Amino acid sequence: MNANIKIALLITVVTLSWLASGLFKGEDPEPVQDMATSKQAIVEVQQSSTQQYIPELFLRAKTEPHRVIELTAQLSGRVIAVPGRRGVSIERGQPVCVIELEDQQLRVDSAKAQLHQAEIAYRGALQLETAGYQSELAIAQAKTALQSAKLLLKQSQDNLEDLIIESPLAGVVETRPVEVGDYIAPGQLCAKVVELDPIKVIAQVAEADVVKLRLGDKARAEFFNQSPIQATISYIAHEANPNTRSYRVEATMQNADLLLRSGMSGRLVITQPPIQAHLVPASSILLDATGSPVVRTVLNDGHVVQYRVSVVGETDRGVWVQGLPEKIDLITVGQNYVAEGELVETSLRPQLATD
Repeated sequence: MNANIKIALLITVVTLSWLASGLFKGEDPEPVQDMATSKQAIVEVQQSSTQQYIPELFLRAKTEPHRVIELTAQLSGRVIAVPGRRGVSIERGQPVCVIELEDQQLRVDSAKAQLHQAEIAYRGALQLETAGYQSELAIAQAKTALQSAKLLLKQSQDNLEDLIIESPLAGVVETRPVEVGDYIAPGQLCAKVVELDPIKVIAQVAEADVVKLRLGDKARAEFFNQSPIQATISYIAHEANPNTRSYRVEATMQNADLLLRSGMSGRLVITQPPIQAHLVPASSILLDATGSPVVRTVLNDGHVVQYRVSVVGETDRGVWVQGLPEKIDLITVGQNYVAEGELVETSLRPQLATD
């Protein structure tokens, strides 16, 4: 073997020995898994404190007349006038339908004559009693005849008044099924009058909320293309609807210009007493294993704490909740990726404004 080959073999053996010594004697690299587990999660938090919140109960509602009166005929006869036109506002005491007089005036005149005769007979009986020519029985009979004559006259006069059917309230003539010339019988409908000032707003409230309401509570009625109108709770049902288990609530409000009609849909907003609550972003609320709403916060030592909360109100700025300490660091970003008791790093964001 010549010298060049020997030198090449020597260089090759030295190189391989050096590489082998570095491969087996070098330090082991740190496991990737250990590096990942040693790194803490970073979450964004928002400092929050309890604030005064005035809850509002929002209820779907509709309008109804304050009163509805169906005017019916007491006597039979032909209709000779219908002053109360359908859809027109009328005042209290204004005629709606007028029935033909026929012989009703004659009946009144006859009753007056009978009363005059009975009065003369009764006075004559008293005079004869004074002279000793009349018995007590005759006097009693004369007195009875007098009372009967008075009653007959009263009935005749009432019948005469019943020929003019008047509205007992100010309102709007909603229905008037008779026209001039129609024959109307006792009990037949002449007109239906609805009272729209004041007007009622009707809503259904859940059994969990009905206990919060009181007669006289102030409310606000809101309708499409209308300014909010102040109302007052005037009725709260004591019996629930058997199908919905909700309770009927009525609020009364003024409607002098009659802009609101019966059957209009809107909502009734009832103001509740003020409470202390936190205003938090809606995205910060999660659900626990039982389906209850929770939020996650960070303590001063960096550990995550989870609180179950109750939602008491919603706005376009966030959600009002109760069930939290007075001051918290609320997790607003990353709350889905951390668990209670976990140690995290925090990044602060501004607090929600309540104005």
